[in-house]
Amino acid sequence: IDLGETVEFLMGDTGRRRFQPYFKLVYILIVTGLFAVVAALLHSAFSEVVSLLYTEHNTHELQLKPFSVIVFITLALAVFDLGKTMLEEEVLMHKDIFRHSSTRRTITRFMAAILIAVSIESLLLMFKSALGNGHDLVQAVWMMLAAVGLLVGLGLYVFLGAKAEAVLLQLRK
Repeated sequence: IDLGETVEFLMGDTGRRRFQPYFKLVYILIVTGLFAVVAALLHSAFSEVVSLLYTEHNTHELQLKPFSVIVFITLALAVFDLGKTMLEEEVLMHKDIFRHSSTRRTITRFMAAILIAVSIESLLLMFKSALGNGHDLVQAVWMMLAAVGLLVGLGLYVFLGAKAEAVLLQLRK
């Protein structure tokens, strides 16, 4: 007797298990698309570097031009991390959908990637406004506050989720 199939049958999970290869295929297609976007962003970043090195710029343009390179690279990093997380969590790892910690780990990794990207972009916007005319400083502060809000929200989510799972485990004993 196959114990895995028996448990699936008893838990009513056979229908989901039948469609799992198709779901994985869709995730693979999405991740491939994300990696193509990463390649396009990196191409744009390196094109900006070449443009920076081989064209004439006035001093103001020369100060602000590297920020566009950093924006492209940061976006590429965030999209790559999202694609990698999706590939690992949805295709390569076995996920137990009945365990809350599995879902919490996926959401935590996804939100951490977004949090890093928003934090870097807000810092870049602050530096850019400090070097430029300062019009974007208010937006940069709002972006940084959004990053802080994301971090606090993620911390609460992880803390409360862990507490809830601990309570559930205690009730089972």
